[in-house]
Amino acid sequence: NMSTTATTTPPVFGRQYHGRSKELTQILEVSTRLEAISSSDSHQQPHTCAEAIFLSGRAGSGKSYLLNKCGEFLSTQGWVVVREKFDRGLEHNSQGVVCSLFDKAAKVLADMKVGGSRQDAEYSLRARKALSDSLDIASLCYLAQVVPNLLHLIDDIDMKTPQSIEANLSQWKLVFLLCQFLNALLNNNRPIMLILDDLQWAESLILELVLGELLGCVGDGENAHRFLFVGLYRDNEVCDGHPLYAQLVRLRNSASVNVTEICLPAFSKGDMSDMIAAELRLPTRIVAELGDVVHRKTSGHILFAVELLNSMLRDSTIHFGLNSRRYCWRWETICSLKTDDNVASFIISNLSTW
Repeated sequence: NMSTTATTTPPVFGRQYHGRSKELTQILEVSTRLEAISSSDSHQQPHTCAEAIFLSGRAGSGKSYLLNKCGEFLSTQGWVVVREKFDRGLEHNSQGVVCSLFDKAAKVLADMKVGGSRQDAEYSLRARKALSDSLDIASLCYLAQVVPNLLHLIDDIDMKTPQSIEANLSQWKLVFLLCQFLNALLNNNRPIMLILDDLQWAESLILELVLGELLGCVGDGENAHRFLFVGLYRDNEVCDGHPLYAQLVRLRNSASVNVTEICLPAFSKGDMSDMIAAELRLPTRIVAELGDVVHRKTSGHILFAVELLNSMLRDSTIHFGLNSRRYCWRWETICSLKTDDNVASFIISNLSTW
């Protein structure tokens, strides 16, 4: 009974994923290519370079949501997926963001020891051994200070052991140790996806170290086919003089990194109508005009559109009609709606969470 369904489970826009099938396919084609190389006979594997995907678009275009969905799927396929983001005005903490990314990776591996399957537990043990074999005691002790979950993965690191570690190790040395950390993990037959969001707010030196040294180090190694780096950024904030722009230009000409660039455009009218039709459980032909109006008022900006549609549900501009037994809408209210008044304040307060 549709009326029962509608009243007990009201629609919520933004909860389900709609559109972006082209971009989703591009990302999964890269991951599938890496999986195919990894599953081939080790003696027949060609030397491959590192894979990097750069996803750009304006704020609220759905970049993070798209990558979260990809990451969730790849995690079910055996990938180790971790994500971190830079913050506006906190460029000085860029090193901390990179360390947090690796700390999350260490936590995933540590959790596998007790909370995963038998294969996960075995992988965690192999990763532990690989790290212990690749890094000396002094290096492990230093890394454990900036990647604290390493202590849960390798629980016999003695932080009290006398060591001659510089109090403030240089960023170059830190990235060298992180390269060793990553290469040790990549030697254990599971692909790894590292995601860094909002690259436009990263410190220039960190961009150079991560996009240059780290990717180059992995790309020159024998396990590059198990690694996928994904960087997200707001293209309207990256101009010719921006440090990220210079790194992208260099990477496009790199022999050790294969770059895939994807730009998320505004939502199309068709995608907008498809999303509305799916959530309201109506044929696309019935919601096509509503989709056109929402698209025009939001310029295809998906975050604006989602909040606008949800606000119309909250104030019953879109409502379930008991007589028609389907969702209906008040045209006069929708056509006169001022999107600036209804959406902009929400965007400002919630932009960092999208």
